[in-house]
Amino acid sequence: MKKKLLYLLLGLLIFVGIASYVLAIHIAPYAIIQPQRINLAITPKSLNLESETLAIQVEDSIQLKGYWVKSNTTETKGIMILLHGIGGCKEHFLGLAGNLANKGIASIVFDGRAHGESGGKYCTYGFYEKKDISKIVDFIKQKNPKLSVGIWGNSLGGAIAIQALEHDKRIEFGVIESTFTELNQTVYDYQKKICKGIGVRFITDAALQEAGKIANFIPDEVKPVISVANIQQPIFIGHGDNDENIHYTYGEQLYENLASAEKEFVLVKDAGHFDVYAKGGKNYENKLLSFIKKQLK
Repeated sequence: MKKKLLYLLLGLLIFVGIASYVLAIHIAPYAIIQPQRINLAITPKSLNLESETLAIQVEDSIQLKGYWVKSNTTETKGIMILLHGIGGCKEHFLGLAGNLANKGIASIVFDGRAHGESGGKYCTYGFYEKKDISKIVDFIKQKNPKLSVGIWGNSLGGAIAIQALEHDKRIEFGVIESTFTELNQTVYDYQKKICKGIGVRFITDAALQEAGKIANFIPDEVKPVISVANIQQPIFIGHGDNDENIHYTYGEQLYENLASAEKEFVLVKDAGHFDVYAKGGKNYENKLLSFIKKQLK
């Protein structure tokens, strides 16, 4: 009886080990770096926004598809590069682009690599995307060298924006919402959430390292909490105190480590991961717009 029980336990351990290996090496890595592609059936024209269609080529011969949404006022005060989250698309930011246009601020909305209509097979969480942003800044400067450039990113977009601000000092200021501190930690957090509170760190670490090999990037270098220590540009950080995906304490850590002399952190009461702007209401909007206007002056 004891031998049978021993063999049963041994067999169970072998099964769990094989299942863990298959998950960590053959399934989870692709779930990390190949987000679902979506596009929404709206355009700037459908929102009465004046725009130009963009196709900007970046490294690896990847084309990023997007729009240059123009200011609705006679004077364009500056331009914001708007970055969506994981599995998102450019259309998610068209409403915000319209609000900015009414304030005299142009914007660029685009699908990140491996998202929407843009090229690229893998998302690298900022490792290559920060260089993509530099190509977008090149494009802006070629069209209008004097135009002030800011960046606004939410979730994954916030992490990319932080790395872009560190990489390219031509980006003069940033708005960062609901983002993470370290890629390995957020992958673990998401796995733990999916598994109802049970986290298996060795599986997520192995999966992330394998994802790095597949997509040819170094996951350990995707650490916005390290990047912020090298950023001097003014930064506004917003986070919801009820964020179900990325805990607000990560936003606090980013703020604390941020080297910028001019920085602001706003914790939005009752806001989750996707509704910081909506839950924040006029108070949040006014703080944010006041910050942006100050930078554009």
